Amino acid sequence: MNIKDNIKKAILLAGVATIALSGTIYAAADSAGEKASLDAEEVEYDMNSGIVKATGNVVMVKGNATVTGNYAEYDSNKKDGKVIGNVVAVKEDMRMSADSVVTDGSNHMIASGSVNGTKADKHFVGPRVEYFDSNQYVLIPNGGTISSNEGTFTADYMEGYMTDDRLLGRGNVYMISPPNNMEAGGDQLEYFGTESGKAILTGNAWAVQDNNTLKSKKLTVFLAEDGKAKVK
Repeated sequence: MNIKDNIKKAILLAGVATIALSGTIYAAADSAGEKASLDAEEVEYDMNSGIVKATGNVVMVKGNATVTGNYAEYDSNKKDGKVIGNVVAVKEDMRMSADSVVTDGSNHMIASGSVNGTKADKHFVGPRVEYFDSNQYVLIPNGGTISSNEGTFTADYMEGYMTDDRLLGRGNVYMISPPNNMEAGGDQLEYFGTESGKAILTGNAWAVQDNNTLKSKKLTVFLAEDGKAKVK
């Protein structure tokens, strides 16, 4: 894994984890197809409104995904759901925890409050993650930190367009990759995965690799497959 792959998959981790969390909320009422179960100290189901409420030691399982929390609620008509309090989701090699997860219909999911996710060697922490399934858009409005064996990427604001393979970080952008002996930062970083891993740093931009330092208002870095940077 090189620094190019690390940046490319950073925000994707947040989106995948949020999907896993929100998707399992549907297990309470939409149990057709894949096997699903709901267990809690108290469960209430209103057949007229289609609302399911579960309170106390809530455990929801759907396929190989499990979500636990203190309280869960799901509206089968509106497709809205939420899990609140000590939320933990596990699916294969992904684990994510948060204070709450809310789904606004089937396309918009929000994880908020001490969001902490891991997938393989990737680790994400931040206060809030939003995912819009219709256009595979991930929004991390209050900043966060992504780390892996290859390094760390932080910014005050992050967003990613998975379909276009484009990522954006704003405010105190910083990335470091010890294996590649590289550091870079600036006010904003825009990454284009489809353009040879092109990363554009703007505003007090700088990059250091192998004791070579570059500074500019606009710095373009092409991340090669071997992780080495070509800068202009």
